[in-house]
Amino acid sequence: MALTQDQWFKKLKSMVPSWVFEKNQENVAIFKGLAKTLNQTQLDADNQIKETFIDSATDEYVEFHGEERSVDRFSAEVLSSYRERVKIIVNNSNLPAIKSLVDALLIKGESNIIEHTGSVGSYFNRGAYLNRNIIDFDVLYNAFTILIDFQIPEPNAFYNRESFLNREFLQGSNVSSDTIFANIIKAVNKNKAYGTVYRLIERANP
Repeated sequence: MALTQDQWFKKLKSMVPSWVFEKNQENVAIFKGLAKTLNQTQLDADNQIKETFIDSATDEYVEFHGEERSVDRFSAEVLSSYRERVKIIVNNSNLPAIKSLVDALLIKGESNIIEHTGSVGSYFNRGAYLNRNIIDFDVLYNAFTILIDFQIPEPNAFYNRESFLNREFLQGSNVSSDTIFANIIKAVNKNKAYGTVYRLIERANP
């Protein structure tokens, strides 16, 4: 916890004999100036430490962290999404990591990822009937499907600080944002393993 200016002054004053202030009153002003400098230095140092943590860093410093990790910020990407992508510096080609990347870019719901390593066999399956999370496919190794909800903003999204004045988040919008799909494709293309293919499917608006 940072010391206040008065606390710094008392601390400095305790380090010298009392006659230093009794014989020369100008020393009071000098020591108060030193206390103010130390107080500001400590505040600056504490702020720098705070900015080293991605979760607490401001917009500007998150971008610095992103530069160090070669993670570019996508067009119109909100800060919370960019934080998550900057934090993920491990192997991003595994599907749980890709799901985290995709989920961070969504404005509604979360993604489902289906691997194509075996046939779904949903035909004649009562549990699969009219289940929007199940898609029939042939076995196709090194392939996966990403399912996302219809990406229209929530009715109150315009009042969200991160969405404020974003024209695509205007209250009453009923069209999915093209920017979201473009950013998902960029993120997945950059992080998926070479030789794998995928498809991105948006569920129909209920």
